[in-house]
Amino acid sequence: MKVRIKFTKVGALRYVGHLDFMRTFQKIIKRSGVQAVFTRGFSPHMIMSFAAPLGVGLESLGEYVDFEMAYRDPFELTKIELQRMSQLDIENEELPPVPPEAHIIDMLNSECPDGVRILSVRRIEEAKGKAMALVSVSDNVVFFENDWLHAAGISSEDILSDFIQSFMGQTTVMIHKTTKKTESDVDIRPLIFEFGLCRKADLPDDVRSHIERAGYSMPVFMKLKTGSSANLKPETVISALCTFAGIEYDPLALRILRLDLYGEDGKPLSETGRSF
Repeated sequence: MKVRIKFTKVGALRYVGHLDFMRTFQKIIKRSGVQAVFTRGFSPHMIMSFAAPLGVGLESLGEYVDFEMAYRDPFELTKIELQRMSQLDIENEELPPVPPEAHIIDMLNSECPDGVRILSVRRIEEAKGKAMALVSVSDNVVFFENDWLHAAGISSEDILSDFIQSFMGQTTVMIHKTTKKTESDVDIRPLIFEFGLCRKADLPDDVRSHIERAGYSMPVFMKLKTGSSANLKPETVISALCTFAGIEYDPLALRILRLDLYGEDGKPLSETGRSF
């Protein structure tokens, strides 16, 4: 039974890289008692894939991982799903019944470290594709270190808002992109769907207050193109804004929080599944 898990990754865990965090998530599942499907062969491993792995130092309130549970699927299986189970040498009728969704969430949360919280577990069809392939847009919030704001001369939200409005008024925003193999100039303006001061409703009060107590303020909201076809990082946008405003960019002065991930249809990935 394939499910899509939505979870948070905040606090000190933002310094844990993706591969280490993936191993952490596997341990959460093992210790929780939730039954997992493993691949066949000499080196079996859990069948899971993350939607859009976070970079080191970033936090999120809306991360996703697709995971195969070893429970009887309560829904009618499609031809693709029957073929998939045959490949894994599994018979649906021979599997134990799936516990209620709320119980699965409680089992997983009982083993989660601080900063990780399971928000939902939804059954998804095999034909829907992996979460990684569905990601198209992300919502992000960026806080700025108070000392950096002072050094940059940004003493109020009005000043920051004016910078952003002028920046977004451009028809093109060119950046120089360097990879291992190529260098090119890229227009990132079409990849920025929204950019402005963070509305109070965009962020839970407890999260905002926790980050502000750490010495950050003036959060801004961004809706950006994200995914395999095109991917724009919040720090790239802030770097371009600093260049535009004539301000020295400091990547260490940012506190970046991803709010959620969306598909091409504009719906959060959590809505691509169904309750069980």
